[in-house]
Amino acid sequence: MRWPVIRKFSLIVGSLVALGGNAPSSLSQSVQTIAAVVNDEIISNFDLNQRIRLVLSSSSAEATAESANQLKSQVLTGLVDERLQIQEARRLNIDVRDDEIDGAVSFIENQNGMKEGDLARTLDSQGTSVATLHDQLRAQIAWSKIISRRLRPRVVVGEDEIDTLVARLEKTRRIEHLTSVIFLAFNDQSAAVREDVIANAQTLIIQLRRGTSFSILAQQFSQSVSASSGGDLGWISSAELPQAPGAALEALAVDEVSSPISTRDGVYILRVKERRRFAKVDPAQVTVALKQIFIPLKSNADDDSIGSQMALARTIGGTVRGCEDFDTLAQEIGSQESGDLGKVKVSDTPAQFRETILALEVGDPSKPVRTETGIHVFMVCDREQLAAPDPDRRAIENSIGQARLSMLATRYLRDLRRDAVVDVR
Repeated sequence: MRWPVIRKFSLIVGSLVALGGNAPSSLSQSVQTIAAVVNDEIISNFDLNQRIRLVLSSSSAEATAESANQLKSQVLTGLVDERLQIQEARRLNIDVRDDEIDGAVSFIENQNGMKEGDLARTLDSQGTSVATLHDQLRAQIAWSKIISRRLRPRVVVGEDEIDTLVARLEKTRRIEHLTSVIFLAFNDQSAAVREDVIANAQTLIIQLRRGTSFSILAQQFSQSVSASSGGDLGWISSAELPQAPGAALEALAVDEVSSPISTRDGVYILRVKERRRFAKVDPAQVTVALKQIFIPLKSNADDDSIGSQMALARTIGGTVRGCEDFDTLAQEIGSQESGDLGKVKVSDTPAQFRETILALEVGDPSKPVRTETGIHVFMVCDREQLAAPDPDRRAIENSIGQARLSMLATRYLRDLRRDAVVDVR
């Protein structure tokens, strides 16, 4: 199977019109001083300020001098990486056409219910150059082409790997999480670099917990291949992540943003948007032909009466065999609620009966179940059961492949950084 590098662009623009004059003055200064030099190519402070403005306006973050300053380091790191990606694309003779940029802009406008040209006009009205967005999109498209050409052919997932993960999922049987991720890589393993990356992760988490859009920050800062889709990993099991992020995923509440999760290669920030559980036996998937013997109890029945009726119910359970015997005894009991209940979905029965009914073998009477009105003995005469869905082998293959592709892309970018001359001013 080939794993496509999906280019999905998103931009939340609703907050743009609300910024107006509230943007920090530092973002309005077109100062053409140097922020960084990447292999003799300059990133100006104007470029940096424009990108910070774009991040703040598109992520619903409050546009203050404090928030701009908090994001400055991460934004500059992203600009350096984008410059390296464009330089690598140039070296490999990979071009990004203008119509591809236009298509990405159209996608953003469609996703946000905007008409053609609205995005450029909205950005311009807030003092953000549309060229800033185009530069970012150009780097994203170029990098996805590099990954497709250089890395994707190297990713092969064997059936034995799928079997191993399927077995792990079957053993836990099974919880899945609709998950988003931001991954920040360690450029090297020095203590200083690791501390800086963890500090950057903490800054992003503060922004996220204040309500900043996860998908926008993932698109801007994540160094995973899922960044272009806003960090969306889809429905995954914790077994599909490395050990530490997997354990953290299990502990997260829905809509909670994790603390920084450090691994050998970098830091994960996770969010669970939704969670679903597949039980070994799902009552909604089981339909039974059900019979009942009901022994009524008076509302003022004393303990002796209740005890004798429970003894009768236990006798039924110990002596009756098969549905014909059960029918005969139901008629002898003569209560109005005894007899054939027809075909019923177990999930439609009262909650207090479900576990008992699910546990019954066909033709065996249940243990007595006491309720306020009487004592119930059940028998299942036929069962139709749909198995809980098996793990999707192709989805698992894709998950393994994407994780491997993401790791290779992270290492590729790390090597570009290592071989580059980068001067941050």
